[in-house]
Amino acid sequence: MNTPPEVLRTVVSFLVLGGAFYVLLRWVAAPLLTQVGTGVEYALNVVAVGLLLPEYCWTRAQRRVTGRAAAFAYTYGDAVCALTGAGHRCAGTVLTALHEAAARLGHRGSLWIGTLAAAALVVPRLL
Repeated sequence: MNTPPEVLRTVVSFLVLGGAFYVLLRWVAAPLLTQVGTGVEYALNVVAVGLLLPEYCWTRAQRRVTGRAAAFAYTYGDAVCALTGAGHRCAGTVLTALHEAAARLGHRGSLWIGTLAAAALVVPRLL
């Protein structure tokens, strides 16, 4: 059985988490999602550059030796760029949908979702 200090600690943590989730959902989520889009775009570009750099070095060395690029160079570069473009479109679609949902979320919705999230985190400690 739980002692009163444990129950009090659980109730306080539930209230703090519920309030924090409410504030996060109501006022922080929508502006934060606009900044996350820029960060995801930069991260995808860095990954694309990381994937293209070895191919660039190999093609450059190949041109010095034979005078022409390797046969796979353009195909590989096109594939990496196509995957990066698909990643940009997918991330843009998901982040736009999340931003619109967060912007439409009102006080009641934020309160309900915050309460459910806090309960999901706190209730397992009681069991």
